[in-house]
Amino acid sequence: MPEIRRLPSTLVNRIAAGEVVERPAAALKELVENAIDAGARRIGVVLVDGGLARIEVVDDGCGMGPEALAMALERHATSKLPDSLIGADGAIELVTTLGFRGEALPSIASVARLTIESREAGAAEGWRRVVDHGA
Repeated sequence: MPEIRRLPSTLVNRIAAGEVVERPAAALKELVENAIDAGARRIGVVLVDGGLARIEVVDDGCGMGPEALAMALERHATSKLPDSLIGADGAIELVTTLGFRGEALPSIASVARLTIESREAGAAEGWRRVVDHGA
């Protein structure tokens, strides 16, 4: 019988991503929902080849600083679940945002090249992170 061993984390992330981001439309949905949850009043979308070559979402939401930007790319990291609900029974039913699991951005980043550019409202400079298929 073959030896049982753990899968490499990059493969685990790609398998998990398939449940969150099955096709370009799912990635677009997650990105637009993030913009809405960030308080965006304007959201622009660009698709190239139906989203297979490029999906671009630009919004005027609250933005993120460098620490939050790095954390947003980690699995199960979220700003959308208040401390008061963490560990509480029925917490999931009390969430009022569109997303909260902290899976969308890391999932997209594990199956595509993801570039995030963000600037906090009123900040003079912004930040950029690029993740190419999990690396």
